[in-house]
Amino acid sequence: MGAELSTQVKPVPQQFRLPVEQPPVDDQSPRSEIDLRALLKVLYKYRALVAITTLVSTVLSIAYISLVTPLYTAKTTIKISTYEPILSATKIEDVLAAKSREGDYLETQLSEIKSFSLADQVLTNSGIIDELFPPAESEGGVSSKSNVSAQLANVDAMSGYRYPLDKLEGYLSKIQISPIRRTSLAVIEATTSAPTLSAKIANTHAQQYIEWVKRQRIDNQSQGLKFLRQQSEELKEKVADLEREIADYAESHSIVAVNKDENITAQRMAQLNSMLTESTTARIEAENIFLEAERTLSSNSAGYDDSSVLTLREKLGSLEADYGNLSTKFTPSYPKMQQLAAQIKNAKQAIASQRQQVVTGLKAKWQASLEKEKMLKEELEKQKSRTFELSKSQVQYNILNRELASSRELLESILRQIKETSLSVESNASNVSVVDYATVPRAPSYPRKKIFISISLMLGLGLGLGLAFLLSYLDNTIRTPEELTQLTSLPSLGVVPSFLKNAQPAPIRLDAALADPPKPNQEELLLDSGVNAPASSNPSSVEQFANLPIIYIDNPQSIAAESYRTIRTGILLSQAGEPPKTLLISSAQSSEGKTTSASNLAATLASSGARVVLIDADLRRPSVYRYFNIDRNAPGLVDILTNQRNFEDVAITGKMKRVSIIPSGRIPPNPAELLGSIEMASFIERMSNEFDFVLIDSPPVLPVTDSVILSRYVDGVVLVVKAGSTPRRVVQDATQKLRAVGAKMLGAILNDVDVTRGDYYYYNRYYSLYYQEGQSKDTPA
Repeated sequence: MGAELSTQVKPVPQQFRLPVEQPPVDDQSPRSEIDLRALLKVLYKYRALVAITTLVSTVLSIAYISLVTPLYTAKTTIKISTYEPILSATKIEDVLAAKSREGDYLETQLSEIKSFSLADQVLTNSGIIDELFPPAESEGGVSSKSNVSAQLANVDAMSGYRYPLDKLEGYLSKIQISPIRRTSLAVIEATTSAPTLSAKIANTHAQQYIEWVKRQRIDNQSQGLKFLRQQSEELKEKVADLEREIADYAESHSIVAVNKDENITAQRMAQLNSMLTESTTARIEAENIFLEAERTLSSNSAGYDDSSVLTLREKLGSLEADYGNLSTKFTPSYPKMQQLAAQIKNAKQAIASQRQQVVTGLKAKWQASLEKEKMLKEELEKQKSRTFELSKSQVQYNILNRELASSRELLESILRQIKETSLSVESNASNVSVVDYATVPRAPSYPRKKIFISISLMLGLGLGLGLAFLLSYLDNTIRTPEELTQLTSLPSLGVVPSFLKNAQPAPIRLDAALADPPKPNQEELLLDSGVNAPASSNPSSVEQFANLPIIYIDNPQSIAAESYRTIRTGILLSQAGEPPKTLLISSAQSSEGKTTSASNLAATLASSGARVVLIDADLRRPSVYRYFNIDRNAPGLVDILTNQRNFEDVAITGKMKRVSIIPSGRIPPNPAELLGSIEMASFIERMSNEFDFVLIDSPPVLPVTDSVILSRYVDGVVLVVKAGSTPRRVVQDATQKLRAVGAKMLGAILNDVDVTRGDYYYYNRYYSLYYQEGQSKDTPA
């Protein structure tokens, strides 16, 4: 018998495993659409939080606008251009123009507009100190002007300001300078609680700044002018002294100058030096010509022949030509030939004599050049001696002369600068001007009600959305069947909504099909179902919700009852061929609603005409007895497994039609050994032969191993997960633990779902509309 049972207890065949249900993939829909739907679900889910945050932010902004003092801003536009010289080509104004063209000039001027010095000048010259800081009446009705005077008297004298720094800072806090990009314009903004005062401050500040720029430039130039005049007087005296000293020194040392740069001695030496150079050049040239001419006497070269020699050479050439012509006809003894020969000889002698005279003349010219050079050298040496003597006495003269020239040049420059500076000071020009004067503002600049409310509305909305997405991100529980399928790879058998939140006011009872079960204590029923008990302690309220855990009987047209019908259909179609007969209902941890699910599934299967047995296999913390008002100490599964009772002795019928209930019995000391015994396998086999469906309510998977042991004896395991409560990791660990022993996982049930939240609002809406339409059609006119 034991061997026969052991062969029947085997792991679930792989061919009966269901494929993991994946959400349909729409190739035509972009991924962003899926993400958008998820975002919309989050927004709908936390719509109250977003609405409250937005409302609170808007109300606070309206309250702030109503209480805050309005401020008015007046604007004056000024132009800070480059300085234009009044007199062109003047150094003083060119310097001012160059400084105004520097890259940081505009930034410097903008900083000066908000300086303490300008603020002190504005408060001193404009008279707006009393309007800006009205004096408070002191005790006894005496004006506080005396107190202001006392404060002014106590100001630190080293600061140089007429008013205390707190007054200057208070005034500057109401001034704002804004440059206009890519222009030389700047806007001076004055903001106060009085519109007329704002316009007055903006215009006064601009005017005082223009005057301040003028006065600053004039003061700087006046100080420079005073210094230049003092220097010019000193230089004039110095130049006069130098001129007298130079004249006395030249007279005492016999220094006579032909001009301001040279004296006579130096000029004579320069002339001699130049003449010596020319004489030496002429001597060298004459010597070279003489030597070359003397060398060519022995040759017939005509390089140095004069005109007479050239004439003789022409005559000699003619005679030689005639002699050559006659030599072809006559002999040398012919008289004409002898005559020509004599003439040729005489011509040659004359040429030689004439060339000798030319060489003698060149020699004489060379000797004359040599003598002249010698004389110039002697004269130059004498002049050098006189020049050296003069140079020694002229050193001091040159020093005095250079100092005089430098002083004169400096004096001329200073006199020119004095004239330019005087004209610049008298011009009273400025490179700052007012473009637009400030007008009295008609509307307050702060707070701008529409913009302020719009910003607060957007901030509240953004804060609400941020909190919504943060809470959604921090939520590590399972809330949708898609999340459950993606995490566990198990098909979702159905979604069971929270009973108390979705109970219909007028339930329809299936008295004809099912017997009314007794109403157990409500608090005990809600403990295992995962539904929070109502806060009210009214007995009538408790009696109203007493039957809600078996919602399929108490309210068959509710969303929860329809969900169990869907789960029943999913179980019956979970495998090919015949549906699974033995089902194990379990959960990852306690209080997830597995007993509620098992009881409602038993009622659902029985309503279809099947015979069902519900076994309470939780031998540690049984719960089935509470649902059906069974005595806690009544015999049950433990008595059957220990062979103390038979099935007929412990089976309870009459609670629900076609449903037999096997309670757990007394808690044994060894629950795991009993559930893993051959007797348990044999009992499940017997129940599957006698009943159409066997539902086993088992303990949680993770705390104990009872469910893991029982999973080997059944056709399929249904895992119950409480939505919004069970962590993802817990569900994943329970699924892996069951799969590790080869349990056949039929699917999972997402229990206690709040369908009024964002994830299931459409489910509740469509179901309610469907039943409302059906009830309206059945209502008689």
